[in-house]
Amino acid sequence: MVKKQMVTDLNLNTRINDIFLLKDVEFKVRRDKKTIDMFFKIADKAGEIEAINWDVPNDRVEKLSKIKFARVQGYVTKKKIDGTLQATVSSLTETPPLDLDYSDYLPQSKKDLDELMNIVYSNIELIKNIYLKKLLKAFFDDQEFVEKFKKAPAATKVHQPYLGGLLEHTCNLVKICETMGDIYKEINREFLITMALLHDIGKIREYTYDRVIEYTDEGKLLGHIAIGLEMIDQKIKNLNNFPPDLELMIKHTLLSHHGRFEFGSPKLPSILTAIALHYADEIEAKISGFINIKEESGNFNEKWSKWIWWLERPVYLDEEIILKDKISETEED
Repeated sequence: MVKKQMVTDLNLNTRINDIFLLKDVEFKVRRDKKTIDMFFKIADKAGEIEAINWDVPNDRVEKLSKIKFARVQGYVTKKKIDGTLQATVSSLTETPPLDLDYSDYLPQSKKDLDELMNIVYSNIELIKNIYLKKLLKAFFDDQEFVEKFKKAPAATKVHQPYLGGLLEHTCNLVKICETMGDIYKEINREFLITMALLHDIGKIREYTYDRVIEYTDEGKLLGHIAIGLEMIDQKIKNLNNFPPDLELMIKHTLLSHHGRFEFGSPKLPSILTAIALHYADEIEAKISGFINIKEESGNFNEKWSKWIWWLERPVYLDEEIILKDKISETEED
């Protein structure tokens, strides 16, 4: 089934009539304690907008809550101060999965994934420590693992929430860690690069990304840190004479890479490599997330973005325009 209308085609007063992915579905009961409204987002690979289906019959709530893809009919009825759009939906008709081309709905990295995988392999070849190299090869010589690693998103929101996002995030992180190693000679460069390559491997099982990008049951119940620890533990058990103290440091660095208990780290970083990895990972995720905000806000023609929950602030959107103008003035002078 050919998709003719994308989210980026929608503007104020646009009539909506195409198949979209339904996300973040929530039902709210009004003050009369009878009327139910459905709040959700309609999405495809181009983006997403908020939508409301007013006055949902009680007998439709359960069915609508389970729909992933539907033909959506309605209009874009509101443009908020921050430039975001909101649609009023009059009809939702579930679409059979076999009728869909999922490439229309799954956002993808703009990078060449084969080139990114070459960065991974070239870094593995530079590792001289036999134990670290064997551990890396145990994963990246496994073609089934590589295909999943190459396709997985880095997140469902915030940073690199698209196919190939995990690989893109990992390669960016490796480059940051290389620079850290150049500046701080006290950091064991090989160990840091190894952990940059392995820190998020659990995400290949934390998310499902064949039809939609969302958490698996395993992801919701365990999270990628616990999953990654299990994956590393299994590989090390199959490697002969792997040093127990090195194994402990690998596991500690993975367990602590979120840096804080409230961010999901079971342990706080207690070795130099773990501290370096945590801050490098935070830099990469935050900057990539910030860039993502600016790209999503590109068509709003506003100076400020909407409120960003994970930053607890809106962000200024005119930075590039101002800097470009000032640089041009300097060059002309």
